Amino acid sequence: MDVEIIHISGVNVIARGRRYGRCWLLKGLIEQCRDSSVDLRRLQKEFEIQSRLLDPGVAQVVSFEVIDGLGHCIIEEWVEGKPLSEFLKEGKLSKKERRGIMRELISIVGYIHSMGLAHRNINPANVMVRDMGVEVVLTDFGFADTEGYCDDIYGLGKIMAELCPEYATIAARCVGSAKKRPKDIARLLKSLDRCDRLPKVIWSILGAAVIIGIGIVMGLYFHSLNSATMDTRDKVLALSETTRRQEMQVIGLNDSLTRMAVRINKVQDDIKRMDDYNEMRKEIYAVAFKKIDRLFEDFENNVVPMFDKDNRAFYDSVTVLLDKSLYLCNTDYDPKRLSELNEKDALELHNELVAYSQRKYSTGMHIWIALINNSSDVDVLAAPARKKRLSDIFAEKKRQRTLKRKKESGKEYKISEEEN
Repeated sequence: MDVEIIHISGVNVIARGRRYGRCWLLKGLIEQCRDSSVDLRRLQKEFEIQSRLLDPGVAQVVSFEVIDGLGHCIIEEWVEGKPLSEFLKEGKLSKKERRGIMRELISIVGYIHSMGLAHRNINPANVMVRDMGVEVVLTDFGFADTEGYCDDIYGLGKIMAELCPEYATIAARCVGSAKKRPKDIARLLKSLDRCDRLPKVIWSILGAAVIIGIGIVMGLYFHSLNSATMDTRDKVLALSETTRRQEMQVIGLNDSLTRMAVRINKVQDDIKRMDDYNEMRKEIYAVAFKKIDRLFEDFENNVVPMFDKDNRAFYDSVTVLLDKSLYLCNTDYDPKRLSELNEKDALELHNELVAYSQRKYSTGMHIWIALINNSSDVDVLAAPARKKRLSDIFAEKKRQRTLKRKKESGKEYKISEEEN
């Protein structure tokens, strides 16, 4: 792979590589940190988190491998575009484009939160806008974790204040005290919808009031012109006609207000249904992934301690059992709950469960191979808690072999004494 270093910040090196006829972004460690197990685990954690996110609005990673001259690197797609910070400096975006970017960024963060993760470093430099159109891609998951949703709301508020000044009130709430911030992305979107609808409602009411005012003024005007020439009877008829027209206008206004209220109620109902659906979708995702996590935790706690290097049949049966169990987790998931999702979300859940179970299976196989080879590379393959369990197993195996050799040596000594 041809590599060109383009940026160095902190402990990371950012480079551009070319392979298979296309460009890739490489993220590794500076030379002083490449031997640090802490920095290496942090880089691998970033890769594992980002690989779970399959939304087009998230930069897609493809592998975690060793690159000559850079060491271990995250390899992800190269986004052709510019950071949002450059667009803000140029100031060439229209109001419609700015609002579209803001809402798309909020939707991406909402997807990340639905996966039980938080970005925790949202700023204009980490938001890329593709050249092919106003499409947003979120990058740099070095600070991502399972907590910190409030930090993401704060980051969105800082961008909103600069990108969409018309949302200044909402942005101020996002960057204010934690108690006053929107609790989640759904509430933030609801606030934006209310802000967008309010001017339309106000202008509709003002328009209706102007029409009524014009009608009343015109009626009075024509009534005053005819009053000089009309006799008492004609004046009464004219006044009655004016009153009738005004009553019709009032009725028409009432009908308009009623239809407007119905539309507002319908929009509110649609928003509530969308919120309920998103909550249900988030719950289904959480239950599905927890099911695979429990299965893999049971494998680590109950199967790994029974490891026997010499029992090849046991190794093969465990491999098949783990593969089959993880496969059943994502194929036999509760069909009743899946039927509650739309076809697109159900397919997306199935694909994510397949990818997640494949990563769990790969991790289990790495642990099993490490046990067979007494691998010294457990630091890279295992998390700290799993590493301790594997180290304990290696220590116990060594102790048992030592005791066995001592017992065999003791028996040979007794036999020699009896012969003498």
